[in-house]
Amino acid sequence: MSALALLFFGLSLFSFYTPFQIGKVTIVGINSSARVEELRAEAAVARAFTDVGVRLFSFTHQLLYPRTVLVGAVASTSPRIASVDAMRGGALVIIAVSERKPFAEWCPSAGECVFIDESGFGFAQAKGDAPPLSRLVFEGWGADSGARYLPLEKFALLRNIISSAERVGLAIKKVVRAEGNDFALLLADSAEARFVLSQKTPELFLELPATLAAANLKISGGSVSPALQYFDVRFKDQVVFKRR
Repeated sequence: MSALALLFFGLSLFSFYTPFQIGKVTIVGINSSARVEELRAEAAVARAFTDVGVRLFSFTHQLLYPRTVLVGAVASTSPRIASVDAMRGGALVIIAVSERKPFAEWCPSAGECVFIDESGFGFAQAKGDAPPLSRLVFEGWGADSGARYLPLEKFALLRNIISSAERVGLAIKKVVRAEGNDFALLLADSAEARFVLSQKTPELFLELPATLAAANLKISGGSVSPALQYFDVRFKDQVVFKRR
């Protein structure tokens, strides 16, 4: 035990020699146009080192460094950050940031839009971001960076419903959240497809062509023909609709 203690004490002292000290921390992966996010990350790194401090077996020296503290500090600086990793090479510590990828826009009824990723998590837009993967606009309350459009499982279900609607030929411009689990899809001709967020709804949309045919309606041009003001699939096996 005493030999091990002496070894650690020796390594501790040895770690304070200049060649083994951390000389620079570099943060990579943050959108170059989002400089404010980078500054926040740099400040978080500085605070992390200050909080850890210099100890007998210093975490800021030699091969040991506050990796977990640094990763956690940087990850908490911005909702744009999806994941963080840290690695060390000599006197250099590299903190690699992976930012969230824009899936679609989330817009309130009034105010600025934010992006959401494929899980429905909102984050602020920045110049230089890649365009969203989807042209869909999700409309609903809040539209806040750091918030979710819906809880994770519900958002996955909503995307499944949207996919089913698109598979039968509906062209969707906007997803509108009403109250509770009530939603509407705004179609190519501005007609509304109203539905409830339910495990049965994807199947209802897949069966929509046959259901519409029973009412002498059909899907054409990304919407329903003859033109409707709205149609509603919340009533089990029938479609309630209003003509224009």
